[in-house]
Amino acid sequence: MRLSGLAISLCVLLLEALLIVRGARRGVFRFLPLLFAYLIYDFCTTGFTYCLYWVQPKSYPTAYWLCFLLSILVEFAVLVEISDHIFQPFPAIRNLGRGLTLLVCGVFGVTYVLPNLLKPQVMRSALLNFALRTSLTKAAILVVLFLTVRHFGLKLGRNVAGLMLGFAVYEGVNVANLAAARTIAPALYAGVLWIIAPAAYILCLLVWTVAIWGQAPMPVAKPAGPSLEVAPEEVALGLARFNNTLSRFLHK
Repeated sequence: MRLSGLAISLCVLLLEALLIVRGARRGVFRFLPLLFAYLIYDFCTTGFTYCLYWVQPKSYPTAYWLCFLLSILVEFAVLVEISDHIFQPFPAIRNLGRGLTLLVCGVFGVTYVLPNLLKPQVMRSALLNFALRTSLTKAAILVVLFLTVRHFGLKLGRNVAGLMLGFAVYEGVNVANLAAARTIAPALYAGVLWIIAPAAYILCLLVWTVAIWGQAPMPVAKPAGPSLEVAPEEVALGLARFNNTLSRFLHK
């Protein structure tokens, strides 16, 4: 099991390094800054704990749990990145979307995650509950973003669509995995828990590697012919009007 964990860590490091190098060479850093900030952070912390495991094993558990908890919080940056690109053509709406994403994170954190941490309970159970609740929060925000895209008939470029797909798979597996860990005795499920989570992240990185191999800006809606349905340009016009109204309101 230990060798499997180390092999998975090496795969994560290789995929993240590939994405970071490719992003730097192709100029995708400027297009997805928050995503690559997250990837660089995770690459550094994973590499640090990996080295610490061999150099100073006694300090490894403390460092691992600290990095694990911070990573759970840093992952919210990916959601902000997705929100920014969905409303990229509309700066005021984009800022509103970012604010709403952060607001939902804060509300869920105060009302759903924080009360769990304040309860007196075994540390392992507290960590599992914290990870599960934050994963559910991220999954809920992803659903809201998916519904927004569907409601307004927005078209996503390959980069953003792949980013959403990979993160949705990762969080979906995390929710199922952590829920199973709570249901089944931790002593029995512990070995499976710490293999499935990083394996799901590897799957997420593979999707991101394909989707972000080159920069693909958000597509512009093409004019549609006469139709009884709402045309894409009408949706864009409505969003533009809302963006202008919101801009005037915010600048008052």
